[in-house]
Amino acid sequence: MCVSVSPGVTVRFTDTVLYAAEVIGQDGDTVHVLGYQNKVQGRAGFVSSVTSWLTFWGGSGNAMILPFPALPETMTQANVLDTKACRDVLQDMADAVAPRPLTVPAPLSAGMWESAPPPKVQVFRAAGIYTVVLAQDPRDIPAALGQVPRSKRPTLNPTLFDAYARWYPGWTVALCCFSNRRARLAHPLLWWYKPMQPEQLFLPALDCHTGEVPDLSAHVPVDHVVAVGSHRLDGGHRVYYRDGVPKALAPYLRPSVIGQRYGNHLPNGDFVCRLDEVAKGKFAPVRSKPPAA
Repeated sequence: MCVSVSPGVTVRFTDTVLYAAEVIGQDGDTVHVLGYQNKVQGRAGFVSSVTSWLTFWGGSGNAMILPFPALPETMTQANVLDTKACRDVLQDMADAVAPRPLTVPAPLSAGMWESAPPPKVQVFRAAGIYTVVLAQDPRDIPAALGQVPRSKRPTLNPTLFDAYARWYPGWTVALCCFSNRRARLAHPLLWWYKPMQPEQLFLPALDCHTGEVPDLSAHVPVDHVVAVGSHRLDGGHRVYYRDGVPKALAPYLRPSVIGQRYGNHLPNGDFVCRLDEVAKGKFAPVRSKPPAA
């Protein structure tokens, strides 16, 4: 359940955990949090040939693309929370809302605001396997790939970024580049942001693992847990964080969440949850196509 970007290269994403919450950030403002973790295997199976017009900036890596409904020009590297010391926090949320059957082993553990607009594109290393390209416009991403280590640098399909620019107008987009060949549970990616739509939580779930433009009319296989929360939530599933929570992350990880595990097939799309329902302990996500699709 994710969108990869290298055409002709099959990648496997499994055991995905999505987390979204409304929280009071370190500066005292209400912000939204998005957490994403999965087991990823790059270049799974046969790698087909790719025509030369798609191989500019090409390397041996791959990447997944995540959109954020953040207020334009408010997200920077400072919005990424460091999860090196707490790799299992999203796994703990998944166990809280959807415990795995005893016969199935758990996955192996392997506020500041800018006074001026941030750069249009930022490239930086995140926790674990990812190098992130964060862009205010997804069409600016291809030109920045020269800053990504060649081992993680994906071959890109320009039409995919054109589609994201049309589908998610004004949204910030993160390209998360990786290069591992064996299936590996990545460190969670955890971000905070000031939302364009404070009344709802967004969880990216659009799916296509081949580097092509996702088919919005398709039904896609899913393998993930969705967990949501709010500082206003009364009740929910208590989360037991096995390794504790670093002080810097405490405002962004809720002590209780609601959600469920998904399998089988669903219509292609993202998840949207109304916060007034979440605050009442009601988990009723809507499977939604991109806002301008």
